[in-house]
Amino acid sequence: MTSRPPRLEWVPPLFVGVAAAIAAEVALSLVLYGGPGLVRSLTTVLGIQGFAFAAGLWSAPAPGPDLVERVRRRWILGLVAFLVAATYGSAWPFLPVLAEGRLGQALGLVVMGAFPLYAAGAVLGGITSAAVTDEGGRLSGPGAAAAVGAALGFVLTGFMLPRVPMPGTMLVGCLVLLSAAGMMFGSVLGARTEIVVEARRPSRSGEVRVQERHLDAENVAQVELFEGVFRRRAKGVSDAGSGTPWDVWVLRSLMPSPDTPWRIFHVGGGASNAPRTAIREHPLAEVDVAERNAAVIELGREYFDTELVMGSEGRQVVAVGNLDDLIGSVRTTYDLIVVDLDALAPLGGLWGLSRASLWRMFDALSPAGIVALGPHSVDPPPSEVEEWHALKLEARGDGGSVTLFSRSPLHEEITARLDGGSAV
Repeated sequence: MTSRPPRLEWVPPLFVGVAAAIAAEVALSLVLYGGPGLVRSLTTVLGIQGFAFAAGLWSAPAPGPDLVERVRRRWILGLVAFLVAATYGSAWPFLPVLAEGRLGQALGLVVMGAFPLYAAGAVLGGITSAAVTDEGGRLSGPGAAAAVGAALGFVLTGFMLPRVPMPGTMLVGCLVLLSAAGMMFGSVLGARTEIVVEARRPSRSGEVRVQERHLDAENVAQVELFEGVFRRRAKGVSDAGSGTPWDVWVLRSLMPSPDTPWRIFHVGGGASNAPRTAIREHPLAEVDVAERNAAVIELGREYFDTELVMGSEGRQVVAVGNLDDLIGSVRTTYDLIVVDLDALAPLGGLWGLSRASLWRMFDALSPAGIVALGPHSVDPPPSEVEEWHALKLEARGDGGSVTLFSRSPLHEEITARLDGGSAV
């Protein structure tokens, strides 16, 4: 997924700040004009406007699946508030009863000052919630832009208010600003990454969960499996999503002819489609899978169509437990050993395995066999394979980085099938 920030993200909160400042100053000028007790009145007006604005900010919506819809409703509230304020402010010069007496001034303060300031605070609170809950980190908070907008609003009001025929027309301008800002913020919301947790499973190594990640602006959706804070697997569910998983791509690239026996050992393959692919696409393939976490196998089967079941089934064996023990119990040789480094991330990566396990794993490789490490490169390589032939390449499909090791030279046929690797 791209991390490009949305364009004009700063404009909506800037416009909200401008509108809030204009509303505050217009209400201040109309209510205080010609009124007695300037200091007392000024304190009252500013205090009420400040508390109203703070109440709007305080009402920021809590995270939830309908957050975007609730933020949109706040924009509607802002438009309604400024429409009412503009109507009331336009009628103020023609209806003396509105400007005379404490009741009229109090009503004017609420309609033209407190209500718009509360609505502006509510809109900014909604923008803040949308930014804070953006899992992709693409949206920033509105504070700085809103503060700059407020400063511009005060300057603009001070310049324009003595020149306009009716102060209420400034509030009409605020309504136009908010309408434009609302339309812009719609595109900003499209750049917000939304995450919905589909399933959770407790485990000794931390919670295992499946979540769906949406980015509407680019029509991107991904289903991801996490073990604690470590992402184990992801698949795209739209045209812009992830491609073929790195281990499936490697397996298909190295698959021998159908009449050649083929044994595969997949370390950390509990959420992988590679074992299923080998069984379906090669009639003589036999696959052993070693996985640390039973919850990963369960959720992988439910959400990633791995079809893995713990135990022995046909030409496939899935074992769950301590990886050092599982690797140490290997009593056969393999033509391909696939090591998922993301599965080893909770252990500290490849180096989380004991040296004895590494020796045993590499020793279980047939003379012409290949070890594939991914989805990112291992640098420096384990000392056990320093003298081996190696190939580093970018996997087509999901863009993973894969390193291959073999005792035998990785001949041109393999290099051609992998298309793009460079021997190192």
